[in-house]
Amino acid sequence: MKKKIYLILTLSAAVALLLTALPVLSPVVFTSASEKGAIRHDIYKKGYPYQSYFAILRKEENSNEAGNLYDVNWFDWKDETGQTPHLCYSKKLPEGEYKVSCGTGP
Repeated sequence: MKKKIYLILTLSAAVALLLTALPVLSPVVFTSASEKGAIRHDIYKKGYPYQSYFAILRKEENSNEAGNLYDVNWFDWKDETGQTPHLCYSKKLPEGEYKVSCGTGP
């Protein structure tokens, strides 16, 4: 019985540590070196560190001079509806990093 309680407490502590570490690790994990990482880093910079991990990114077929188009769906707790679909363009710069431009769709 004591082993089960110890195991539950250990797992609870590990989950709490992980949830505490996620916001701190976001800028390290998501950088502008990749398209999806740049979009997730943009979400982090807007003040949503947890959502940067759980956002759903779907690359669309259309791309233009603004870059590759992504449909990004994530939970925006500051928005009245909560669910905020975004359209993001990710374009590779000559320096090798990606620039992101996001906005809400129609």
